This record gives sequence, C-alpha cells and structure tokens, in this order.
Amino acid sequence: MAPAPSGHVTEDLGLATAELLGALTYGQLRAYTTAVAILQYAPDLEHTDVLVSFSDRERERYRSMRTRLGELTDLPGPVLHRQKRAFDRFFGDVVIDDWLSGVAFLAVGLPMAADFARAVAPAVDDDTASVIVEALTGRSRMEAFAHDQLRLMLGEEEYRDRARRLVADVIGLALTEFTSALGSTDALRVLFERHAQALGLTAEGVVKRMAIDVLESHRRRMHALGLEDLD
Repeated sequence: MAPAPSGHVTEDLGLATAELLGALTYGQLRAYTTAVAILQYAPDLEHTDVLVSFSDRERERYRSMRTRLGELTDLPGPVLHRQKRAFDRFFGDVVIDDWLSGVAFLAVGLPMAADFARAVAPAVDDDTASVIVEALTGRSRMEAFAHDQLRLMLGEEEYRDRARRLVADVIGLALTEFTSALGSTDALRVLFERHAQALGLTAEGVVKRMAIDVLESHRRRMHALGLEDLD
C-alpha cells in the first residue's frame, strides 16, 4: 500500500491508519533517543540502571510499532519522514540539561502519550490498536519513577518554580505541535468519522474533545504533584 501525498490523506482508512501510526512511530523513535540522552544526568548508578532498562524497552516499543507500520504500507520510510518536522521541532525545543528537566519531561510526556494512545485506539483496526496501546501505555513503572523523582525535588523550594516552568514549556510545545500536525493531515478526521457518528458528533468535534480530555488528565496529574491549580 502506498502512502498518501505529503500534507494529505485520502478517505481510505488504511492510508489514514498508516499516517497516524507513522506519526506515533517516529515520535516513539525520538522518545527513545531522548531517554538515552537523559542517562548522562542520572545522579547515581541505581538511577542509571533504571533508565537503561527503560531505554531498552523504549527501543523495543519502537520496533513493534515499526513492524506494524511495515505491515500497513510498503513505503514506511516516506510515511515516517513526513512526521519529522513536527516531532523534531518538539524534541529540539524541549530543554533537557539536568536531572530535574529530564524527569519533568518524562513525568509529563509518558502519561500524555498513554492518554493519546487510549483515545485513538477505538478509531483504528484491532491489530494496530493493540500495538499502539501496548507500546504507549505500558510505561506505568517509569511514570511512577519520574513522578517520585520530581516529587522529591519539589520538596526543595529552589526547584519548585523551575519545575513549573519546565512542565508548562513541555505542555505548551506539545499542544503547539499537535495543532500543527492536525493542520498538515486529515488522518484523524478520516479515522474518527465513523466513531464520531456513533457519538452524534463531527470528527473534528471528537478530535477537539480528545485534546481537551488529554489536557485535563495532564492538569489533574500536575495538581496531584502540586504544580498546577485546578481552578
């Protein structure tokens, strides 16, 4: 199956699924390289070992998604390449230069990716949904580790304001690139068309509600850490 031209997805569900999975697969590749980059800031060998194990699993998650993408399209390279600009901007703009910024990124990024995976899973075929959900929601131990590390540092006043800024920067960049990605492809609209009809909504309405739900879940997690108010 050939991929759709850049910036466009046909009404074909297979092409739209490949486009979405291609985005998630390239995002997972960048998540893996970021996890490896955070290793240099681990404060001791015990923390290093936790991150090494996590990085190994991130690589395997990328491979499982890449394998499924190869089953959906015979041109996975161009599909992945179309996702580079938005994800490279996001990961390039996120500043990770010490342990605090590294765990803040993980504490925000991992659960948001899991929320998104659960939200899109009903719109794709069962095999693709299984790969996406298994890859992006199976990180609860690392999420808990990152939250615990962040919570420990928040006990010191000198870290609190900076942690708030780091979290705000990550979520702001994520929302900016999410909006940009939506403008460059109609894959989500195509995939959510049937799902939206069952809910009595438009596909665009479902996508917007999904973004709101993901953001609300993020805010509740940050509130639990003491980093954001719910008012």
